Amino acid sequence: MWEIPGLTPSKGLDIVRVIGLTGGVGAGKSLVLGILSREFGAETIETDEVARRLMEPGEKGYTAVVDALGNSFLKPDGSIDRQLLAARIFTDEKDRKTVDSMIHPMVWKTVKDKIYASQAELIVIEFAIMDKEAKDCCDEIWYVRASEENRVRRLAENRGYTKERSESMMASQASEKVFLSLCDRVIENDGSIEGVRGQLEKLLGKREDVLG
Repeated sequence: MWEIPGLTPSKGLDIVRVIGLTGGVGAGKSLVLGILSREFGAETIETDEVARRLMEPGEKGYTAVVDALGNSFLKPDGSIDRQLLAARIFTDEKDRKTVDSMIHPMVWKTVKDKIYASQAELIVIEFAIMDKEAKDCCDEIWYVRASEENRVRRLAENRGYTKERSESMMASQASEKVFLSLCDRVIENDGSIEGVRGQLEKLLGKREDVLG
């Protein structure tokens, strides 16, 4: 549990439960995050959205990325074309590490600020990359697991990705073995939505109990 020294958050809380939610691309993190938000009252923080805001024109992340990689992935209005940038860093290991080393510390600094400012009893942080900052921010980390076949299918249906692109993105991420070694719980997401809800109820208690 997060203790908040020197602060008196709203609701009179001095302890906040912070859960990290991770998993490979296409595993269904967004589905789980939505259920936790709507049905369990969690405040959710998506690190990809935090990074997106940091890379808007005029922000520190934008300046750092453009200075390091140039402007070949910028739109005519000067904003970053996220698809072009993603295609570049998923195929160039050096560029990916460069961007990660600059953006990740900014993202986790922002996440910590959000945690300290939160009024929620339960906070869930969604992220795809396991690192020390993630471990330091979370009381426990849950891994959303799905078969490669289902992940490829979901990415095709939801994002229009080809099988080759999906497999390339999966290969660039940590292996399941690495995820499992760093996570505390596993959410199986090869079945129904109700099955996912049942797993979350076992981990958090029934929805009506959580929401009071």
